[in-house]
Amino acid sequence: MTKFLVLWQNNMLAPWPADRREVEENAVAMFEAIDRYVDGEIVTENAFFADAESGCFVFQGTTEDLFNMTSMFSPFVKYEVQEMIPYELGKNMTLENLHTKTLAR
Repeated sequence: MTKFLVLWQNNMLAPWPADRREVEENAVAMFEAIDRYVDGEIVTENAFFADAESGCFVFQGTTEDLFNMTSMFSPFVKYEVQEMIPYELGKNMTLENLHTKTLAR
């Protein structure tokens, strides 16, 4: 299972409703969807940033699963997605690459 760090930011250019009740209903629906992902342990960490317009979460699953989730919130939210490589794997690959480069000299 792949982990992704997902940074998100509200897209203020999206067609947000003008009526405050509709804005609230939209927010409630979005939070309910996010809670389902957290309850299903697909989103393992979820946080807001202090600007109250952005945040991040850690997602576990496939690229397709992540695309399915993030596209649900389009165009209201913009995303930056980074695949997370486990530390031990990254460390071993880095050391192997350095060793290969050293031998190539």
